[in-house]
Amino acid sequence: MRILSMFLVLMIHYIPSRTLPTHDTLAHDTLGTLFDLELRSICFVCVNCFILISGYFGIRWKLKSFSNLLFQILFWTIVCPLLISAATGTFNLSEFFKTVYLNCFSRWFIEAYIGLYVLAPLINSFIEKSTHRELGIFIIAFYVFSTLFGYLGKAPDINEGMSVFSLMGLYLIGAYLRRKQNGIFDLSKYVYLGAYLVTGFIMVAIAALALKVGITASPYGYLNPLIILESIALFLFFKKLNIGHIKWINYIAASSFAVYLIHGDFSISPLYQMACDYIEAHYTPSFPYALLFMAGVFIVSVMADKVRLFIYKHTLLKLLK
Repeated sequence: MRILSMFLVLMIHYIPSRTLPTHDTLAHDTLGTLFDLELRSICFVCVNCFILISGYFGIRWKLKSFSNLLFQILFWTIVCPLLISAATGTFNLSEFFKTVYLNCFSRWFIEAYIGLYVLAPLINSFIEKSTHRELGIFIIAFYVFSTLFGYLGKAPDINEGMSVFSLMGLYLIGAYLRRKQNGIFDLSKYVYLGAYLVTGFIMVAIAALALKVGITASPYGYLNPLIILESIALFLFFKKLNIGHIKWINYIAASSFAVYLIHGDFSISPLYQMACDYIEAHYTPSFPYALLFMAGVFIVSVMADKVRLFIYKHTLLKLLK
């Protein structure tokens, strides 16, 4: 699921290269517009699912895992701009430090995820001391507040779900799903897959209806209750698969976060966007080619991170022992 989540992050950053759904595109290219809306329905679960995994297994304070996370972030924050400078044959020290600064402090997920890691002991303590019922009631209250003030009210502090506050809510849901494993949370995997797909279709219908009546504001967002339900359904589908321990899956998943760090780097992101724009402008149909391109970016990023892991294991990890 970590692998899929990171691939969907690639896709959600590809979507801006496609035609923006509007009232006119819906009227003149109905199928194309509905397809673009469906892509949004599929992709907007990416961050939510990634954090649900963290909540389900729990973030435990271990120097080894935390140092690996920080090393991974800092490594690619520094290496990506250097690689681009080497490839272009130019190096500007002030631009390099500017890019490093932006990579560290202008990507909301890095800030929010580190914040979640720091707060994890406090959140875990609350989870451990709460009963199933108390935790469930708190989550409901949390999302009533989040929906009213974050999704509908656009409160700046919540930042449309792109904040440590919102990640905390998803973390709590993940913890609740680990505890509560009966009733509605213990159905067939096909029920959860169907719920994921049907909820996505409902989102498409809502978005299309909004465009039809002239509403330009997109209903898509990390805080949309339907998106959150869609994320939970997809999570439960994967949980019911009972895949078990498969070495090559774990091998890829261990470096999946690097996919976000590398393609989202401020020196590489414009190149990624340019490639997506090029595919949309020169290929018909464009989506299969875009999928191949994204798969290539994913594979290269994962394999590059294995070099980073080798360096980590033979330098910093030895110092920590």
